[in-house]
Amino acid sequence: MSILETKDLTKKFVVKSGLIGGNSIVAVDGVSVTIDPAEIVGIVGASGSGKSTLARLLVMLYRASSGQIIYNGVDITNLKGKKLKEYRRNIQMVFQDPYASLDPNHTVEWHLRRPLLISGDKKDIDGRIDELLELVKVSPPSVYRGKYPHQLSGGQRQRVYLARALAVNPKILIADEPVSMLDVSVRVEILEVLQSLRERLGVSIFYITHDLNTVGMVTDRIYVMQHGKVVESGTTDAVLNNPADDYTRKLIEATPDPYKRITPRQA
Repeated sequence: MSILETKDLTKKFVVKSGLIGGNSIVAVDGVSVTIDPAEIVGIVGASGSGKSTLARLLVMLYRASSGQIIYNGVDITNLKGKKLKEYRRNIQMVFQDPYASLDPNHTVEWHLRRPLLISGDKKDIDGRIDELLELVKVSPPSVYRGKYPHQLSGGQRQRVYLARALAVNPKILIADEPVSMLDVSVRVEILEVLQSLRERLGVSIFYITHDLNTVGMVTDRIYVMQHGKVVESGTTDAVLNNPADDYTRKLIEATPDPYKRITPRQA
């Protein structure tokens, strides 16, 4: 059974009447996606396709205009209060910009200690911080715990942010363009970390990107979005090697290949 699915999920944004006559913009239009335990699923599309809006719907930063979000078989579309907080512990988001994701005034240790304290996980916090840093391959932990964000590379910042997301033991990660601002070589390292997290923790990952090269390296299945709709879906190999939709073919044709020596999911 899928751990998370959406059914005909739609999000409309109302434009102020002074601008376009009070019309609404449909950012996500009847989208149905699923993800299984320990699966990595790609959500692919160009800028403006609706993929980031879908991500925010999944973590309930936005509320759906219509449709359903189902977690472990239970409709959670309208969750509020304590139950919403519990759900958000189980689904954590990793954002695009590693430079803006961390507070520059605090150390790596502070960033990891805070969610552990808030979540009530107060047993051996120091050991847990070291464990989290080792999970994302920031090692040795003793060297990095006292560092500030400006003392870290972009890749190290993104790893620390991943560690913070993992601090509350989520079942699902929503990774929204997590490597797009990093150098190519560093992107490969972060993708390897995502793979290892799936294998070691059994966490499910929605990997959201416009980059068809990286999606081919880590995902099991892909949904391709255009104008808020899913226009194609299937296994990663099937979609990338034999696309059925013209839009998918155009995305593939327009994508440069800096990873020529890297075969899918073996980076």
